[in-house]
Amino acid sequence: MVLPSSVELIYGPILKHIFKPAKFSAEFNKVVDGLTAGTVKLWNKVKNTLLPTPAKFHYVFNMRELSRIFKGLCGVRRDIVLSGSTLGFKPEIFLIALWRHECERVFVDKLTNNKEKD
Repeated sequence: MVLPSSVELIYGPILKHIFKPAKFSAEFNKVVDGLTAGTVKLWNKVKNTLLPTPAKFHYVFNMRELSRIFKGLCGVRRDIVLSGSTLGFKPEIFLIALWRHECERVFVDKLTNNKEKD
């Protein structure tokens, strides 16, 4: 089994490489630093709370879900993140919104009822 700390050692440097600290503000870099730990905490909560049952056999949350979230985050271009400011969003808020979207896309799309989706 992969431990959360090793996951952070994998995805943390990847995010720092994609979002180079020198090209973004200190606030943005704080968000990037927290994304990996936050994603791992959310993943652990989801996989420990939403366990598979005979009716919900597809409730299996493994490393594949983590990689899908980070793939979505790494796919955004720098100019798109910075262009959020033209829409009234700070780049760090845009990144958090993108992270939330990717988490919902990966986790919530698997769920079968509205109570669990909430």
